[in-house]
Amino acid sequence: MARYMRPLLEPIQKGGIDPSFIICHRSTDLEEGPALHEAFRNKTDNRTKVVFKPHD
Repeated sequence: MARYMRPLLEPIQKGGIDPSFIICHRSTDLEEGPALHEAFRNKTDNRTKVVFKPHD
């Protein structure tokens, strides 16, 4: 991941790449974290990426 971050950051910031398609679940409740992580790890429901935004 780290080696791809730098070359991808600028196109993402400029709107040339929309990475949101990879995010399948979003949560503002950190208490859901363990269950969502387990589902991601086990590929339940084809989960690809979970993002937490606890301050929303």
